[in-house]
Amino acid sequence: MNECRRISDDPVAATLRKAFADECPPRGLEHRLAQSLRMLPSPARTIPASRRFAMMAAAAALILVFAVIPLRPERAELADVPLKELQAFIDSNRPVDVATNDPVGVRNWLAQRVDFIPPSVTTGSRDIELIGGRLCLFAGRRVASYMYRVHGRLVSIYVMTAAGLSPTGGIDIERVGRTVAVMRKGRLTQASWMKDGLIYSVVGELSESELLATLDEMRL
Repeated sequence: MNECRRISDDPVAATLRKAFADECPPRGLEHRLAQSLRMLPSPARTIPASRRFAMMAAAAALILVFAVIPLRPERAELADVPLKELQAFIDSNRPVDVATNDPVGVRNWLAQRVDFIPPSVTTGSRDIELIGGRLCLFAGRRVASYMYRVHGRLVSIYVMTAAGLSPTGGIDIERVGRTVAVMRKGRLTQASWMKDGLIYSVVGELSESELLATLDEMRL
């Protein structure tokens, strides 16, 4: 009788009975649960009932939290990260990682260092000079940077995977069937868009109209 009273008074057992009140448990399930509880190491059995209930409540809360958190992370915004990166590169006065005016050579060098296939680019007219390439890092991802001088001014074409990232930032301009996000800060202008699972962000020491004209000339 005393054994039955101890089982009945056990708060864990009472909670389990309440949780499964509408279920039809297998024969002897409650007795086996109570027996398992009695076999717990002594430190666990001596935990005060109030603490055990607090622990159970915390576990239930965690289950609810994980149930409502979306499994897919929200998209982050690229914003002006490329613009700031080019400004930092200019301020550092450091050289490009690979110096060559050969588009194929730059592309092959970048292909060995990023986890996507870098697009083919051309040098455009005689006023658009390819000077090399760089490997950059945005939001934990590797970014290919094609470096140019346009009318003697520095321009970088950043290319990165679009997974979980949006080129949002600045003013949206509709051109050639796509939306281009354009912003200007100081002497630099940035134009970004998404294409074939990649984000292109072109930043240069040019005005907005000059940068867009350069994109047209380079067929980007």
